[in-house]
Amino acid sequence: MMIRFNARNRITLWALTFVLFASAGILRLRPGYGQIVTASLSGSVTDPAGAAVPEASIAVTNTRTGISARILSDSSGNYIFPALNPGDYSIAAEKAGFKSTVVSGITLLVNQQARVDVQLQVGAVTTTVEVSGAAPLVQTTTASVGTVIGQREVVELPLNLRRFSALATLVPGTVPDNNGFASGAFGSTFSEQTYAANGNRDASNNPLLDGMDGRQISLGAFALQPPPDAIQEFKIQTNIYSAAFGKSAGSTINLVTKSGTNDFHGGVYEFLRNDKLDARNFFATNQADPSTGAELPGTARPEYRRNQFGFNAGGPIRKNKTFIFGYYEGLREIKGLSLLSLVPTNAEKNGDLSSFLTGQTTNLCAASGSAAPANLNFDQGQLFDPATESLFTCPQNPATPTVAPPTILVGTPIPGNMITTVDPVAQKFLPYYPEPNRPGAPNFVNQTPRVRNDNQFGVRLDHTIGSKDQLFFRYLFGQSFIKDTTLGFTSIPGFGDTIKFRGQNAVVGWTHSFGPRLLNEARIGFQRDFNKAHCEKCPRANGFAEGFGVTNLQALPGDETFPFFGFVNFAGVGDATYRPVSTPDMIEKYQDNLTWTHGRHTVVVGADVQRWQVLKIGAPFSQAGRFSFNGQYSSLGGELPDVSGVSDLADGLLGYPNSAGLSKTFSWAYFVGGSYLNYYAQDDFRISPDLSVNLGLRWEYRGRPREKRNILGSLIPLGPKFSGPGNATEVTALPDAQNDALCTNPANSWLLTSDARCLIASAALRNQVGLGGGNRESLLLAYYRDFAPRLGLAWRPMHSDKFVIRSGYGIFYDTPNLLSAYPASAPVFAASGFYNTSFGTPPPLTQGQLTTTGNVFLAAGIPPLSTQFLSTNIPPNSQPPRIQQWSFGIDTQLAQNWALEVDYVGNEGSHLALIHNVGNQPKPGVGDLQPRRPYPDFNLTSYSSFDANSNYNSLQAKLTKRFSDGLSFLTSYTFGHTIDDSEGNEGFNGGVGNGSSQDDNNPQADRSRGYNDARQRLVFSYIWRLPVGAGKRYLNQGRVINGILGGWEMTGVLAFQSGFPLSVLSPQDFSNSGSSNARPDRICNGAGQKTVSNWFDTSCFTTSLLATALANGNPRFGNSGRNILDGPGYQNWDFGLFKNFKLSERFELQFRSEFYNAFNHANFGYPNMVIGTSTVGQISSAKDPRDIQFGLKLSF
Repeated sequence: MMIRFNARNRITLWALTFVLFASAGILRLRPGYGQIVTASLSGSVTDPAGAAVPEASIAVTNTRTGISARILSDSSGNYIFPALNPGDYSIAAEKAGFKSTVVSGITLLVNQQARVDVQLQVGAVTTTVEVSGAAPLVQTTTASVGTVIGQREVVELPLNLRRFSALATLVPGTVPDNNGFASGAFGSTFSEQTYAANGNRDASNNPLLDGMDGRQISLGAFALQPPPDAIQEFKIQTNIYSAAFGKSAGSTINLVTKSGTNDFHGGVYEFLRNDKLDARNFFATNQADPSTGAELPGTARPEYRRNQFGFNAGGPIRKNKTFIFGYYEGLREIKGLSLLSLVPTNAEKNGDLSSFLTGQTTNLCAASGSAAPANLNFDQGQLFDPATESLFTCPQNPATPTVAPPTILVGTPIPGNMITTVDPVAQKFLPYYPEPNRPGAPNFVNQTPRVRNDNQFGVRLDHTIGSKDQLFFRYLFGQSFIKDTTLGFTSIPGFGDTIKFRGQNAVVGWTHSFGPRLLNEARIGFQRDFNKAHCEKCPRANGFAEGFGVTNLQALPGDETFPFFGFVNFAGVGDATYRPVSTPDMIEKYQDNLTWTHGRHTVVVGADVQRWQVLKIGAPFSQAGRFSFNGQYSSLGGELPDVSGVSDLADGLLGYPNSAGLSKTFSWAYFVGGSYLNYYAQDDFRISPDLSVNLGLRWEYRGRPREKRNILGSLIPLGPKFSGPGNATEVTALPDAQNDALCTNPANSWLLTSDARCLIASAALRNQVGLGGGNRESLLLAYYRDFAPRLGLAWRPMHSDKFVIRSGYGIFYDTPNLLSAYPASAPVFAASGFYNTSFGTPPPLTQGQLTTTGNVFLAAGIPPLSTQFLSTNIPPNSQPPRIQQWSFGIDTQLAQNWALEVDYVGNEGSHLALIHNVGNQPKPGVGDLQPRRPYPDFNLTSYSSFDANSNYNSLQAKLTKRFSDGLSFLTSYTFGHTIDDSEGNEGFNGGVGNGSSQDDNNPQADRSRGYNDARQRLVFSYIWRLPVGAGKRYLNQGRVINGILGGWEMTGVLAFQSGFPLSVLSPQDFSNSGSSNARPDRICNGAGQKTVSNWFDTSCFTTSLLATALANGNPRFGNSGRNILDGPGYQNWDFGLFKNFKLSERFELQFRSEFYNAFNHANFGYPNMVIGTSTVGQISSAKDPRDIQFGLKLSF
C-alpha cells in the first residue's frame, strides 16, 4: 500500500528543497558527503619535488567487480571520488611526461573518507610503477567518531545468536541494553541483542540497511538483522557531525549487504548447540520430587537444542556489469530456562500461615509509651482479618504531652495465622500454582522450554548502466514464531506468550554522475513490520473468565483470557494483561543527495522524506481483569514488621485486593499521515592541507499523524493542578457534531460528573484551547523549529596523516518510541474500570458491602471517568527530544597497521520522553485518593510528556590493529557517567525501579544515574590465524603436516563491565499517593557485602519512619533515591577455535567450535530490591552459563 503525497505536501517539499539547495550555493554549506553507505576516496597528485600535478588522469577500479571510474585532478592536483561502494580498489594515475603509477591494495570501508596521495615519477607514460598501498587508519578530514566492523570480523568473531547488533558493543561508548523495549521481542523478535550509545536510550539507535532505515518505529527495535554471511561490513557512528544523518540521537549503524562479483561465490553452513555440551546455570539445581522431597538426578540442566543453518550465493549475471547475491537462514530452537520464583506451599494455599509467627511481641500503640493498651500486644508476625478493621487513635503518651498520638489500623487477629475460610475466587486460581520443586526460597524452578522458529532470506541486484549510472535493488524478509514463558507477567508454567513477527525491507538506489564534479544519489526504500503477541493458551474457552465467580467480570469479545492475580512476594497467576498487543508499522523513504566538488569544497545537499502509518496498533488495558494484592490489609497497613513477607498472599486468600482493573470496551488504532521530513546541507571544506572543517545544517519536521476514525483523546488542563473539580477536560479528535453529541447521548452518562458536568470539551472549547481546525485530527500543535547545526574540525598539527586532533558539536533530534507518543485509543473509545484504594485505611465499601475480589466490579456498565484508567495523547505542545553532542579527541597511527584514538564525548538531552504510568497522582495525604488528585474529575492516567532531561560525559579510548600477518584486534575502553530523571517507556523493564517516578508531580526529584549507566566497560576482540602450516612462518610443510597443524584460527571477545544501577523499593505505598514505585527511607550507605545471599545492606533501608508519619497524619515519600546502588558487574569471554581445510582451489571447509562464556563465569541478575520481603537482597537469577556451539561451513 502506497502512502500518497497531497498537493500541499508536494509544494512544501519542493519549496524547502529549493531553498536549501540555494542556501548551499550561497553559504557554501556541506555534509560529510551523501555517502551514507558508500565511501569517498580523495588525495593529491604530485611530482617528485612535491609540486601539484593538474589534469592527471585518475582511474579507480573495484578489483572484484571490474567496475571503474575516471576523473582528472584539478588545478591544485587534488582528486576526489565522493561515492564508491565499500570494497578493494586500485588507483591508476597517468600524465604526459610521467610514468604511469598504479596503487593497489586499497580497501575502502563504509562511510570512510579515505585519503591516498599519488606521487608520479618522471618518465614515459608507457612505463608503469606499481605501488602497494593502504588507506591510513586515521581519518584526517572528519570529526565524527565511529568504528567500522569489517566483513572478516562480522563472519569470524564468535557472535552469540549471530546478530550484527551485538558487534556494536565492541566499540567505545556503547553498553549492552539493560532490558529496554528495543531489545524486547514485542518490537521485533530479531532484536534480542541491542545496545545504548553515549548515555542515550536503547531506542535511540538507527540501523541503515543499504541506506534504508531498519528501525521498528513502534518500539525502537532493530526490525531485521541479516545473517553475518550476508553482510559486507558496517560502521557504527556514535558521534556524527555530518548533517546527512539524523532522526536519532544515539548512534547510526551504516550496514552494507553483500553483492555479487565477477566470481561466483557462496557457502552452506549449519551451527549446532545441545544441552549435553553445556554447563548448568548457577541456580539450576536438581529438582525435588514434590511428594517425597527426594532429589531427582539429572534435572539441573534443562533441554536445549539449537540449529541455525543457511546458504548464500552470488556472482555475475553479466561480468563487469550486473551482479546478484542472495541468502537464506533458518533457526530452530528449543531452550529450557531456569526461572526461579516463590510459590505457596500446599499448607499455605489451604490458609496455614502459622510459620510466619515469630514468638516476639510488639504493641501497635508503642508510641503511647506507658499508656499503650495491653490488648494491642501482638506477635510481630500476626495477621489480621480485614473485615474487622477500623481506625483507632492511640492514647496520649504521658512522656510527650505536646505530641499528638498516632491513628492506626486495628482489627481482629487471625488465630494462629490459620485462615479457615478461603475466598471463593482464590479457590479458583490457587490450583494453578505448581508444587514447590526446590528447597529454600525461591522454592520453584520452571524449566519449560522456549520454542522458536525463524526463517529469513534476502536478495540483492547491482547493475552498471554505463560509466555514469549505477543501480542496485535489495530485498530482505524475515519471520519468526516464539513461545516464551519470560514474556508473560509470571514465571510459573502455562502463562507465557506467543509472538508472531514478519518484517520486510526493500531499497532501490541510483547513482548518476553529471560529470567529474557533480554526483547524484537517489534512494527509495520501504519497510513493513507486523508483530502480534498473545498469551500462549489464548483465546481460552468462551466464558472462562466468568468462571472465576467475579461479579460482572467478562472478557472482551474474542479475548478470553485467564484473569491476572498479582502479588508482591509470590509469583502471580494468570495471563498477562495488555494482550493481544499488536505493533505493526510501515514506512516509505524517498532520499536524494547531490554532491558537488569544487576546489577545496565538497558540498552535499539532500532531502530525506519519510512517510509512515501504523494500522491496528494497541493493546487492551485489562482484557479479562487484573487483581493486585500488596498485603496492606492483613498487615494493618504495614504496622507489623514481620508480616510483609506473606501478607500479600493472606490478602489474596481472604479476597481483599488493593487494586483491580477491567477493560469494558476497546478499539484498535489506525494511524496514517505520519512523516519525517529532513532537509540538509553540508560543506567539508579543506581550509589548508592540515585543517578541515565540517559545516552542516539540518532541518527536521515530524509530521503529525491522524487516527483514521478520530478515536484520539487528550487530557487538557483548564486551570492549575490541585485547584479542584473542573480544572481539566478531555478533548477528542471527533468532528464537531459527533463530539458535541457525546454527552447528550443517554448511553454516555458515564461522561458526566455527579453534578452533571460534561467532561468532554465542546467543539467551541476545543477551538479555544487551540486544538480545533487543522489541529483537531492529531490533537497536536505543529512545531517547525527543529534546526540541527553541525560543526566539526580535523587538524593535522604535525602535517602528517598519522596524527589528527578532532573536535565537534552538533544538535540531534531523537525519535521516541511510537507507543510513547501515541496511545492506542482514548478512554471515550476504550473504557477501562479501575479500582484503587488508599493506604492505611480499612477496606472500602462497594454499594454498602466490603469490597472483595468477588464484588470489586459490582457496578454494572461503564464506570464514570473518575473510576477509569485513562490512556491519553501526549501534550499538544510537545517537542521532539533534543540532544546536544560534543567531542574532542586525538587519533594517531602508531605504525602501519596500528592506531590509537582517545576521545572525550559528552551530550545533554532535553525534551526527552517521560512516561507517566501513574499520571494524575495525588499528593501524599490521608484518606481517599480521588479528592487529592491534581485533576479530581479523572482517575489514574497514563501518557508521555516530553520534559525529561539527561547528561552524559565520558572518556573513550580505542586501540586498533588492522589485519596483517594473520592478526587483528580491537580494544575499546569507556569510562562514562549518565544522569537523567526518567527513562521513558524503556524504564518499564529497564533495570529496577525505573517504570515510573515515585512522585509523578515532581519527576525531577528522581534525577540520578540512568538505567544504562555502566561506569566502566572494557572490550577486547581479536582474530588470529596461527602462523603454522603451508605458506606460514612455522612448519611450512606439505599436505600431511599442513592438514593436521595448518589452517587453525583463534578468535575471541573479552568483555568486562561494571554493574548497572539499582533502586531499593518499598513493598507498600506509605505516602498514600497511589505511587507504583514507592521507595523506603535510607539511613546509611547500603552498599553491603555484594554476595548472592546478601547483595546489599538491607538494614540501611526502612519503612518504619514512613509508617509512623502515616499514622501521625503526615504521610510522605521515602528519601531513598533512584538508582543509588550498583548491581552485579559483567565478565565474559567468548572464544572460537576454527580449522580451515582447503579442499580445492575454489572450495574451503571450515569447522568451528565456539565457546560462549567459555569459563562459565556466573553473571548474576538483579537481587530482590523490595524491603521487607522474604528474599530481599538475594539474587536468584544468572545469565546463560557456558554454551558450546559447533559449526560447519563450506565456502566457494
